[in-house]
Amino acid sequence: MTKEEFKEYICKQIDLMDEEQIREFSLFLKEPTDKQNIAEELIVIKGEFKKLTKLVQSMTQKIDEVKVIQLQNEFKLFIEFDSFLKNSKDAIDSLPEASLFNIKKVNRSIKSLQDGFSSIEEQYHEILNRVGLKRVAKVGDSFDANLHEAVEVIEDKNREDGVLVEVLEDGFLYQDKIINYAKVKVNRWTL
Repeated sequence: MTKEEFKEYICKQIDLMDEEQIREFSLFLKEPTDKQNIAEELIVIKGEFKKLTKLVQSMTQKIDEVKVIQLQNEFKLFIEFDSFLKNSKDAIDSLPEASLFNIKKVNRSIKSLQDGFSSIEEQYHEILNRVGLKRVAKVGDSFDANLHEAVEVIEDKNREDGVLVEVLEDGFLYQDKIINYAKVKVNRWTL
């Protein structure tokens, strides 16, 4: 049967229908097909999936940002305590060998304090290692702007160019993320 013959056959069949059948047939022709319904639903689902994907990516990024802030806050006490230990040890180390009264007992007390702080410092470094905090600077390391903040620069031709001469405040990494930049003194030659 050709297209024209089929069209003619349909027209004859429609002529044989009563008004109620024609109305029902007309409604049937106006209804979208299952394929159309499925296609429309797929388009809606695809759009919703894209929205959800963007939302998940945005939330993941925000979670990562919050994790870094949370890590900084969690380790802030460790970092502050580390600074306290260093400053206390430096203060004890800077005491003169002889006291105001030149008493050997005072010198022995100072030596005991120094040994005590050294012991506390060793234990504290062990704790830092256990929690995964790593120091990012020591004297003799090359300056790295990703890890160090140069707060003082000297020019000493007897030392290597670009090396750390002194660590003024320790910096830390946690799982390869910088938590605290080290404040350092750097040797930099001028040309």
